[in-house]
Amino acid sequence: MRQAKEEVTEVGSFERRVLFGSGSGVELQYPARLVWPSPWVGHIPFAFWLVEALRPSLVVELGVDSGNSYCAFLQAVQSLALTTQCYGIDHWLGDERADHDGDEMYAELRSYHDPLYGSFSTLIQGTFEDALSRFPDRSVDLLHLDQFHTYEAVAKAFSDWLPKMSPRGVVLFHEINVREREFGVWRFWEDIATRYQTLAFVHSHGLGLAYVGSELPPVALLTLLALSDPDTLNRIRSYFARLGTSLIDRFARRQAEGIAGRVRATAAELEAARSEVRRHVEAADALGIEVEKATAQVALLQEGLTAKHAETARLQQDLSASRAERDLQIEATRALERQCAEARAELARQTDAVSISQMDARKANDRVTLLEEELESARAEMAGQRQATDASRTTADEMTERVATLETDLSRARLQISDAIAEREKATQLLRQQITATTRLQRELATLTERLDGLTTEHVAESKRAEELASSNRDIRQELERARHELHRVHTAIAETLAQPRYLIADRCNAWARKAGVLHAALKRAWVGRYRH
Repeated sequence: MRQAKEEVTEVGSFERRVLFGSGSGVELQYPARLVWPSPWVGHIPFAFWLVEALRPSLVVELGVDSGNSYCAFLQAVQSLALTTQCYGIDHWLGDERADHDGDEMYAELRSYHDPLYGSFSTLIQGTFEDALSRFPDRSVDLLHLDQFHTYEAVAKAFSDWLPKMSPRGVVLFHEINVREREFGVWRFWEDIATRYQTLAFVHSHGLGLAYVGSELPPVALLTLLALSDPDTLNRIRSYFARLGTSLIDRFARRQAEGIAGRVRATAAELEAARSEVRRHVEAADALGIEVEKATAQVALLQEGLTAKHAETARLQQDLSASRAERDLQIEATRALERQCAEARAELARQTDAVSISQMDARKANDRVTLLEEELESARAEMAGQRQATDASRTTADEMTERVATLETDLSRARLQISDAIAEREKATQLLRQQITATTRLQRELATLTERLDGLTTEHVAESKRAEELASSNRDIRQELERARHELHRVHTAIAETLAQPRYLIADRCNAWARKAGVLHAALKRAWVGRYRH
């Protein structure tokens, strides 16, 4: 604000009366809202001044886009407490030059616009032709035409809306100084500049003002349009250009600070993501080691289980052989018992027979004793076989239990391996997500860097244009100074000649005519060079 006030002092007293007759200084305000893209930002101070000078009843903007210009009009209306009604019309579909989504831009603008300006402003989403029927003829005091890039488009829009302009109507044209690609606004501006009172600015892609009303404009605007002194006009243009450039610089710094903050935040997020990735990689490596250990343990358990299965099979074979041998022993024991029974029966018969001799009796007793000893031996052997069979059965049961335990351990180890594999898959998925997020952040960083480069390039171009304009003004002043000296010399020569005879006066007049022609040609070249810049 201090810089802007210092710039006011550089404007002459006459210009101050033109620009600041009301004394409000509204053009020195800082815009409450600045967004990308920025070309119109350089004209916001003049937009503030124009709203105060014209005090329109109805404002219409065709081509609102991000809303820099429209919100500037609304801020001026609100700041000056005017009863103006405003309408911003756009389809918000974007165009071939746009690098943004129209729906998102419209939603963002509505969220800012409606609470602050909704009482006197309306955003209309639709075509410019459809919006014509909303406004009666001779009702619009200020019309801003933007987003018309070709000659045909801006000519049609001007022709369609001209009947809607009031007797004190003003039309603004943006981008009258863009002469590349298909842009044709500059050509249409040259056409109407000869038909209406106009004022043109060359900075920030150019802005043209055409007064199309039938009544006299307000005093401040009338005085500005009636200015014919090139130096005064250049000082006024430079004044608004400097105000606009200061806004662009502040906006660029704010954008750069925001980009730097986002870059720092992105770098912090990227570093955090990298740390998280490293942590997950370390966890995955640890899980891999655990999986390898578990796999080795499972292999050992499987080897032990195989050995136990082999030992169990061998014990089962031994058990089967022991059972077969036991069955044979039982059968032999039964045969001995039958023999003993037969021997006792025979002994009883021998004892009852008196005729049996003592020798036969002793033999029979010996035979019975031998048979009894064999029977006891068979019983003892059978008992041993039973004990061996019971021991084999106990060993087989223990081996079965051991096999069951090993199978349980194997199942548990397999579950642990499955869990470890699932955890590793989860870590891998998270790693992929982090890599995707990192790639997205890098793309956003590249986009922000490109925008910053574009803004810097535009600022350099505007500075170069300002330098060219200043150089052109210096050349013009030098030409005018030479012309003043020449005129003074001519006046002196005329005064001297008037005192001389007539024939000498005629010769001098012819010489003056030739010099006047030379002077006129020099002034014409200077003016052509001025408008060319």
